[in-house]
Order: sequence, then C-alpha cells, then structure tokens
Amino acid sequence: MPVAGRGRLCPVCLRTTHGGACAEHGPWQPHQLATGDDRRAAARRSWQPFEPLLHACPRCLGEVAEGRQGFECVAHAHGRDVHGPYLVDELLGASAQRDAACRRARLGRRREVRRTSRPAMPAVQLPDRMWRLAAAASVLAATVAFLAR
Repeated sequence: MPVAGRGRLCPVCLRTTHGGACAEHGPWQPHQLATGDDRRAAARRSWQPFEPLLHACPRCLGEVAEGRQGFECVAHAHGRDVHGPYLVDELLGASAQRDAACRRARLGRRREVRRTSRPAMPAVQLPDRMWRLAAAASVLAATVAFLAR
C-alpha cells in the first residue's frame, strides 16, 4: 500500500499532475493528491445519485471529522494510507465534489464497459453425432501418425 502523501493524481479529475498541479484544477498539496488505489476504488463504487457534503475528503469524497491536527477522513483516518489531516481550505466544496463525482462515475462506467465487452470465442453448435465423428477422426489421425514414426 502506498504511504500517505505519495499520490500523483488530481483529486477532482483523477488525471496525472505535473509538479503537484493539474492543468485544469490548479495546484494541490502532496497529501491531497489521489493515488492509483484511490482511482481503482473510485471506479468500483457507484456515484449516482451523488449528494455533496459540506466538506469532503479530496481523495475519496468521504466525510471528514475534526481531529487534533485538522480534518481527517472518517473512513480512512487510520492504517498505512491515511487521508488527512487537512486544513479547512484543503477540503473539497460542493461544486468540486459534484465535478469529481461525475468524473468518477464516468471512470466507473468505462471500467464496466471494458469488463463486459471482452471478445468471446464463437460458440460452435454441432450435433452430438458430429462431436463423436470429430473425436473418432482425431484418434484415428493420432494412431496413424504414431505408427508412421
């Protein structure tokens, strides 16, 4: 698992940042940047309908609670990959939450389409008699090949 503060993705659009700054959403602090695990978790979750909170964790859009050092994500306040602590101005507001939820829902739909649209082998529907004939022919061909050596 990545250590906190090792993310490289913009918390709103989940695109790679350059030097901690997203071309569309501006600069972010290192502990606000999302990780690859955050992106995968966002793709697995359902985002519609989405109701924004007063303040949300920039990495997972979850609830935050005030702690000793600042605001911490309620769902990810402990463990190796903690979300927080954040200052008040580092949390996402309602409009940024809506934008992030739309982008994450799009990411989830894309993941679902990729998962369900894998190419499949065409199903061959042969009568039972044809399967027996094909099996017998392959056994006969293998026997002749063995005896020819």
